[in-house]
Amino acid sequence: MFSQSNTTLRQVGEEELDILKERLACHLPHSLIVYGSVSLALHYGIHYLHPTSILVPADPRPSCLTITTLISKGVQCIGVFWSPAEHTALDVARFLFHIPDLNHSQPALLMGCASILQLSVSYITLHLLSPQYYMSSLKEEDALMVWTHWKANYFDKEDGIRHDIAHLPSVSIRKRSPTDSVESLQKEAGENLVSWIRTTKNGWMGNTFTQLQHRRKGLASKATLALAHQLLQKGLLAYVVIENNNTASMKFHDALGFKWQCDFCTLELLPVDKNI
Repeated sequence: MFSQSNTTLRQVGEEELDILKERLACHLPHSLIVYGSVSLALHYGIHYLHPTSILVPADPRPSCLTITTLISKGVQCIGVFWSPAEHTALDVARFLFHIPDLNHSQPALLMGCASILQLSVSYITLHLLSPQYYMSSLKEEDALMVWTHWKANYFDKEDGIRHDIAHLPSVSIRKRSPTDSVESLQKEAGENLVSWIRTTKNGWMGNTFTQLQHRRKGLASKATLALAHQLLQKGLLAYVVIENNNTASMKFHDALGFKWQCDFCTLELLPVDKNI
């Protein structure tokens, strides 16, 4: 078992990601809270997840204890997974206290309070959009709209969303405007964003949203399956994280082939002199 005197954490190196991913894979689906970030870092490079960090114990003995941190501009989000066979809850609490750059005078969110649903099919049928719509990736200039319409935008800032859009897979659906020119049609289509979904630094698919006047047309379904297809083609997992009381989203994803995998909890860590 872990030595209480050693609570040092270090950044995981690029050369370690493959082995760490294998360790976490042994604990799927419960390790998905950090497995997704490790998978993205292995595929794209750790620098693409900035400012998210992937931390492991400095102790040379191997373990699957993995902590992901997003600490930027007042946002402090922590994801953690460990095996009880390797570390006690008290061990983990000591590690969390020694996270580099964590501001202990400010609240921090320990994710998640939600259910994880993973796509349970290997083959996805992609359906064509009606001619009035156009599918592409999100653009960096879409970041403000995506962030504004994200109910859980306290998990990240607009700049963080912009960074993810620039480097990670996403899908947008835009409405074409009437025009006589095919060239201007495509240009205008890029301006009228009506539905979207993106990949987060945690590896899951999220921020799904469709503008009110364009709902009940299957746009969210098509965008979700299109992004899932992209992720599966890259050898990544296609999964979502949904609040347990969001039954509508549960039913929506179940109809698309997503199946419940596990629950995990969110805790708000408060300074000792503050109350909820």
